[in-house]
Amino acid sequence: MNIPVTATVKEGRRMATLFGSQFDRLEGDAGTSAYYTEVMNARISHHRGVVVQSAGSVVLAEFEDAADAVNCAIDVQERFAQYNKLHLDKGMIEAKIGIHFGEMLFSEGKLEGVGVNTTTALLSIVPVNKIYITREVFARVRMLLPLKLENVGKKNIGSLPEPKEILSVGWEAVTGNLEASLKKLREDDLQRATSISSKLGFVASTRAIVIFLFLIFLIILFTQSLEFTRK
Repeated sequence: MNIPVTATVKEGRRMATLFGSQFDRLEGDAGTSAYYTEVMNARISHHRGVVVQSAGSVVLAEFEDAADAVNCAIDVQERFAQYNKLHLDKGMIEAKIGIHFGEMLFSEGKLEGVGVNTTTALLSIVPVNKIYITREVFARVRMLLPLKLENVGKKNIGSLPEPKEILSVGWEAVTGNLEASLKKLREDDLQRATSISSKLGFVASTRAIVIFLFLIFLIILFTQSLEFTRK
């Protein structure tokens, strides 16, 4: 897979929203791997993230805004779900995504830190086609995004001394609600357009009648004028 690192990470220690993704694929052709690479490259950039580490099918990206990271995860999973529906004969794309807010340390060309380790370790407990976020991420997006969440509970992650509270993002419900909202919006627009068209049609008909009557009035006046001239 060719998922290039898209950021020149600055030396030093900082807090960041870290987005980890791992690709799993059922039996199929190489097109699924290519599509995974294409989606990850495009969508991380679209949602204002940068790839800071890539090893095999595991991608680690940094986002300044936690909401952008979660939106990116939902976007990615939705695209993979649509791909799977359209390419049943080519194998399924199954990706797991974990998001955590924590420490990132870059020193001497190495990316380290508790946040980095937590994010990569989080992928080991995320089921395929799911998005897991830690409590630290939830605290930063709960007032910003209309998420449907399931509390997975406290889980031991990697070598962390204490378990982390994990929540699963119900991205299927989010995209389903969005599609329903768009459909309702289209229906409302159609009704509104029909109503406006009807009103415009009535106005146009009324104007046509007035103009027609006015023309008849002019013809009558012109006829009477001719008769008066002859007399």
